[in-house]
Amino acid sequence: MSKSLWGVFAGLALVLALAAPALSQGPAASRKGFFLSLSGQNIQLKGDLTGDLTLWHFDKAFFIPKMENTFGLSLGFGYRREGGLWEFAVVHASPSILLNGRSGRASYYDLEINGWGFPWKNAAVQPYYLLGLCFPWLVVQDGSRMEHSVNDATYTGLGLNLGAGLLINLGQSLFLSGGVKYRYVGFFYVNGGGKGRDITDLTVGHGGPQWGKWLRAPSLGVTFHFGFRV
Repeated sequence: MSKSLWGVFAGLALVLALAAPALSQGPAASRKGFFLSLSGQNIQLKGDLTGDLTLWHFDKAFFIPKMENTFGLSLGFGYRREGGLWEFAVVHASPSILLNGRSGRASYYDLEINGWGFPWKNAAVQPYYLLGLCFPWLVVQDGSRMEHSVNDATYTGLGLNLGAGLLINLGQSLFLSGGVKYRYVGFFYVNGGGKGRDITDLTVGHGGPQWGKWLRAPSLGVTFHFGFRV
């Protein structure tokens, strides 16, 4: 585990220690209701995003980036019930990338719908498990080229979220959580300087073999939440 992740876990332990006097243990029904949330999460899409792959459609090239480790923020809205919660969240990150040997920038966006389950309904500190869907898109600066025209490339995809962690109840209206999230993303469509293209129809290199699959982009990282009931 990297030093940065150790630092994150150490910070969570400090928060737990400071929050201990305010921990609320009581009936789960008293925590039900709509809530707003703010969260941070570690994001680094890997898989086919290697930084040295170029996919082509005749005379148009799409340069596949390598994403550096970055920290994304999200705003969420959801409903909490006795045995879990549902949350809709919008995620944004601005990672550095490597693109055919040069550095660049990208913008990562993600719409998420996640369900959390609580095995222990009435505890002050509740383990949770998470399952959800995500709808990401990745905008790569100067990520496509057609003859002498250079344009941004926008990759659109679909993904699955899996996660687990601990949720800490602070009174009846506030909660903190920390855990890990595995995001498995597949990008299936790309736009850049003209008509969009199905990624499975692109070729590896100019005039090379057909790529024939989605761009796989899994990511594993830590995530933290702060939520309050409205």
